[in-house]
Amino acid sequence: MNRIARLVGLAAVLIIIFLAAVLASGLRLRRHTDQLRQISLEARQRQLEHFFALSHPAPLPWTDAYLADLSTVLDAKFEVLPATTIAPVARTSAGPWQFHHSLLDENGRLLAVLRVSIQPPPVIKLGDIYRHTAMILLMLALGMLTVMVAALLFNMRRPHEPDGNGPGSRAALGKEFDSLTHLAKTNAQQGTDLKRERDERQRADEDLHFQQILLNRSLEEKIQLGRELHDGIIQSLYATGLTFEAAKNQLARDPNAAAQQLDVGLKALNSTIRDVRSYISGLAPENLRQQDFAASVLSLTQTLGGGRDAIFDLRIDESAATKLSDAQSTDILQIIREAVSNSLRHGAASKITIRLHDSAGEIGLLVQDNGRGFSPEKQTDRGRGLDNIQARADRIHAVLRVTSSPGEGTRTVLTLPADVGTIAS
Repeated sequence: MNRIARLVGLAAVLIIIFLAAVLASGLRLRRHTDQLRQISLEARQRQLEHFFALSHPAPLPWTDAYLADLSTVLDAKFEVLPATTIAPVARTSAGPWQFHHSLLDENGRLLAVLRVSIQPPPVIKLGDIYRHTAMILLMLALGMLTVMVAALLFNMRRPHEPDGNGPGSRAALGKEFDSLTHLAKTNAQQGTDLKRERDERQRADEDLHFQQILLNRSLEEKIQLGRELHDGIIQSLYATGLTFEAAKNQLARDPNAAAQQLDVGLKALNSTIRDVRSYISGLAPENLRQQDFAASVLSLTQTLGGGRDAIFDLRIDESAATKLSDAQSTDILQIIREAVSNSLRHGAASKITIRLHDSAGEIGLLVQDNGRGFSPEKQTDRGRGLDNIQARADRIHAVLRVTSSPGEGTRTVLTLPADVGTIAS
């Protein structure tokens, strides 16, 4: 009888150890789930911000069709809440798989709050399966312990039978010991299976995190490509269109001049085709790589000013230009391209001044025109051009100031440290 009591005690200890292992693994699973939820919410917040940076949101109020399009593009559910619903913060945790995004106007005032709900990743279902399995195994273990205790109490009430095949015999004790041995092996196998399942779930979490990183990197590359195409290819095509338009206007009164304009337009079009091929090959535009800075600015103004009676006043300090890295020179040239294009297209400027100089430990860039100007505080739509200029200035650690008023032209000033070439771009 004492031997049976010891075996039952051993089984109880094994079950307690198994219970502790199940509880510990459950806590670890909950911790991993919380980490996965945090990573998923942060990644989806970055995707939403990148999407709004690439494509400005429509003005409020949003229609159901627009919300449905957002849900399709970003694979999430969107709800527009009043501005008084929550405190006006950029991000906040609103639930297990939700977050809030504040919608601000151009003055930084809170217009509304966007509640974003996402679906939990499929890997979360593994945690639910694990918890259900653990509960079933735990109930089975407790049931076996109850059966063994009941059997022990039943045997204690029966007469002791030292020999034969009775409950107190050696044969019966041997069978019970074999049952306990089988139970111990079963528990060990279950522990191995649970460990393998946890390892598989951890690998799935790591794969999901890596895929999220690749997705964010791909989105950033798309935004960069859109900026490059807008500042380079589209502006070149616009300048080529102006050249062809000037040739069309001169065709009747001066065929020779029109033919010259057509030749200039064809050369610009071929240059743009080469630039497109360079972008496809992952290279920078050839004209920005093979020329010095002053020649690049001159070529840029000649291309954009084709067919226009605009005067360009260029003063480029090459000693200041040599302090710029290749990537920084490319960004500054694209800023000049966008500013000049805005002066010609939107400002109808007849004179544009471009300066690059090194003074008082800073490199300064000035693009100023005598166009019609605009009122920044009344402008409701900045457009992609000004956003691209600001993004390029931030990338090279420069300070950008754009000042303008109606009838007084526009002034764009960019300043950055004279040792900017040593800063990683």
